[in-house]
Amino acid sequence: MEKYISAYIITFYIYGFAGWIWESLICPIMTRHRIKNSGFLNGPIVPIYGVGALTVSLLFSPTESYLSIFIEGAFVACVIEYLTSWGMEKIYHRRWWDYSDKAFHVNGRVCLEGFLVFGLFSVIAVKYVQPMLLEWIMQYGLITLVVFATMLTTLFGIDFIYTVVSLMHLDERLDALRKDMELTVQTLIENVEQSRHDFEEIMELWKENDHESYRQWVHEKSMMERRIMKAFPMLMQHQGKEEKEDGKK
Repeated sequence: MEKYISAYIITFYIYGFAGWIWESLICPIMTRHRIKNSGFLNGPIVPIYGVGALTVSLLFSPTESYLSIFIEGAFVACVIEYLTSWGMEKIYHRRWWDYSDKAFHVNGRVCLEGFLVFGLFSVIAVKYVQPMLLEWIMQYGLITLVVFATMLTTLFGIDFIYTVVSLMHLDERLDALRKDMELTVQTLIENVEQSRHDFEEIMELWKENDHESYRQWVHEKSMMERRIMKAFPMLMQHQGKEEKEDGKK
């Protein structure tokens, strides 16, 4: 039993790392965006992928039909993503991602495109990857697996605690960062108010118009603040008072 538990824990981190590769490297390359750490944590792992892949691997059998795994796996993954988005917004009073511009979305938290991708990933994980991973991992002894799983979990725990502590009072800090940024940019760019809902556009305009002051402003921010702003630009979107109150309810 301990051997199987350790093996599943290790597969969680493998899937989380694969999710980080997908989000931080493959997707930016496919969409011709800048490569960046797109995860919530500092380390190369996106936990939601580990949770999703492990959940569908435990719920569904490789003997089930492709269509069944596709539909049910996609549904389960979307539920996990929806709850994660809702939970993080309740905790930090900010929307971390938004699919409102995509077709057939549900409150901007999940969308048809994600459903199809998750369905495909579910089939690949359940039918091929998970059986192969378990067969490979189970070749190692109990002590080796327990030690390796413990090491990974310890590193993950340290990263998670550090990130959560660093993001305390995130809402107030992001408001302060945005006001600081807008005051500086206002002296450089005309009509910044009209563009204030597009954080990335403002930052690019600032960078192009006065690179030196832009670098100085970025340098004054903590490493965590710089990484979060790059990974989740949606957090810097302007929120009216009513939106914030809704998020706190």
